Amino acid sequence: MRGVNFTGEVQGGHGVFSRTDPEGQVMTLLDATPPKPPLKIGRYILIALALIIIGGAAYIAFRNYAEEKALSRFLTTIEQGNYRDAYQLWQPSSTYAYEDFLHDWGDHGDFGKIRSFKILGSRSKGAETVIVLVTINNEEPPREILVDRKTKGLAFSPF
Repeated sequence: MRGVNFTGEVQGGHGVFSRTDPEGQVMTLLDATPPKPPLKIGRYILIALALIIIGGAAYIAFRNYAEEKALSRFLTTIEQGNYRDAYQLWQPSSTYAYEDFLHDWGDHGDFGKIRSFKILGSRSKGAETVIVLVTINNEEPPREILVDRKTKGLAFSPF
């Protein structure tokens, strides 16, 4: 340290240290200025990284939640036997008549009476479509149903 002199003396068996500042005044340890607290920037960086990781994980886990919920609502409506409401939730094209819908989803349809279903997961297919994987009546293999991101309309997966 420039401009500071340290001197040490022994008085009564104890060492007494003092220093002189640039102006020549004697300072003891009790006169010293308190040290500056350490910077907390490392803590802030760690918190920011943790928030980014948690946010990314939440995005990945919930990015297709609305589409999965749309399929769940549709299948619950079918389970309850409300085929007209389910047909509206399907948002069919003009070429998919209500009779065709009943053939696919009615009590005597491809799946039979729907008693249970379980959504296994989903994945994005482009920017506008989500493919939701679902088991119906515990049948294997699971089925893929397409859900439109904007309209929440449903369709069978050609993939």
